[in-house]
Amino acid sequence: MARPKNADGARTRQAILDAALELFAAKGYFGTSLRDVAGAVGVRESALYNYFAGKDALFEALLAAHQHSKVARLAPLTEGPIADGRALLMQLALASLEAFVAPEEQKLHRILMSDGLRLAREGRINLYERMSGGREQLNDLLRRLIREGWLRPADVSVLGLAFSSPLFMWRQLHAIDADLPMLRSPKAFVRQHVDQFLLGAAGPAARRLRPVAARSRSIRTVRTAAPSRDAS
Repeated sequence: MARPKNADGARTRQAILDAALELFAAKGYFGTSLRDVAGAVGVRESALYNYFAGKDALFEALLAAHQHSKVARLAPLTEGPIADGRALLMQLALASLEAFVAPEEQKLHRILMSDGLRLAREGRINLYERMSGGREQLNDLLRRLIREGWLRPADVSVLGLAFSSPLFMWRQLHAIDADLPMLRSPKAFVRQHVDQFLLGAAGPAARRLRPVAARSRSIRTVRTAAPSRDAS
């Protein structure tokens, strides 16, 4: 069986990746053979070895392509000028949630949860290395926020976990279709999450630009706590 008509090498490679993502998500990594992938693409099984050394290499390539896409997607946020640190963190968090619900992202997540951990434990894929690109991108942004006074000095690896962990939990809850307010209103969740994150991490620049609602609450608290002029 020949290559698909009018398909060049790059197009065939991408078709193989697309087919592998669909099949791995539907049947599981261990339930899918290279013959299945080849049949979905319309090439001989032997032709797949012109692009990938085996099924493990094919899955590694899926992870690498996803990571490259994620870094490129977030680059405008993580590399641009910072006018408002809080607003930037909200944009970053919301962009992450929007990516989590994309069909391709959900399929890859399903594969990682069902088979990826086993593959990593067996040493067949380097899951840590494949997932590190996004973490370093976030850590670099956090370092900039610290330098510019939006965050107080801290270990960026710990800050990164504090910022991203609630987002990953949201992703897990979305994956199981949990009926929760935070899933029905991602923007409200992001706002609450970022405000909570900044309660412990905010630097002087962020405190000067606290949300109007937060400032109003503070003013109301002071007024409520102030003694009455008529008090004896």
